[in-house]
Amino acid sequence: MAEEPVKYGDVFIVSGQVANKPILPEDAAAMEAGERKVMGQSPLFGPASIMQSAASINVHSGHCSPTSNPVSEGVDVTETDIDGIRVITETVHNEVVGQYIEPSVTEANETSAAEQTQIQERESVTIGEALEAVALSAGDHAVDKADAAAIEAAEKRALGTDTLPRGSLAEEAYSAAAWNAQTLRYEFRTTMDDILRDASDKLAHDRPVTHEDAKEILEAEARNDPANAITAGGVGEMMSAAASLNIPKP
Repeated sequence: MAEEPVKYGDVFIVSGQVANKPILPEDAAAMEAGERKVMGQSPLFGPASIMQSAASINVHSGHCSPTSNPVSEGVDVTETDIDGIRVITETVHNEVVGQYIEPSVTEANETSAAEQTQIQERESVTIGEALEAVALSAGDHAVDKADAAAIEAAEKRALGTDTLPRGSLAEEAYSAAAWNAQTLRYEFRTTMDDILRDASDKLAHDRPVTHEDAKEILEAEARNDPANAITAGGVGEMMSAAASLNIPKP
């Protein structure tokens, strides 16, 4: 029997009491039900899939019963529409464990074929919008050097230049990362929400995210992280999700 059960902190970037909470079968089942209700499916390797694997390990190791509690509390899947962008957030006791962004399809389904091109243009996710999505998905995350590098890469791709103006998002991000590195108390650190809220308005130029953008931004983020990792729900992850939605128009 394993000494410790698999906890949320072992497989997700979460904090507080949630990090030390064992993953139970009913939690995994509730997350899968929420995904299917909101998204119509349970994504492969999504939070529910990860939770099911962890819960299975906990059951087989004897740390919990397959039917320890028929009702799960604190597991939630919600969707929010922000300027035509559908943001789906998966949480466990208010800690984000997964996030997806996609264009809202309601209007597209109700319009004629003649209007479809305009709708598709409006629904292309821009670099600025993807940055704003980070403020939602990882808003409480304290900015670090890897985040700043990803923001710099994103801003340069948006502006089409290797030189950024004074007062850029990247400049703010690097200053925040330096401040956070020497600030012990978490509540005094600068977060992603502080930097990326209203990012679209702060960019001198904005355009839809491409796969090449996402690739370069992901590489910049991983390259500047000591563990060669990326922030969950961070800049690289949101750019990758946005790029997958922006299919080139014929």
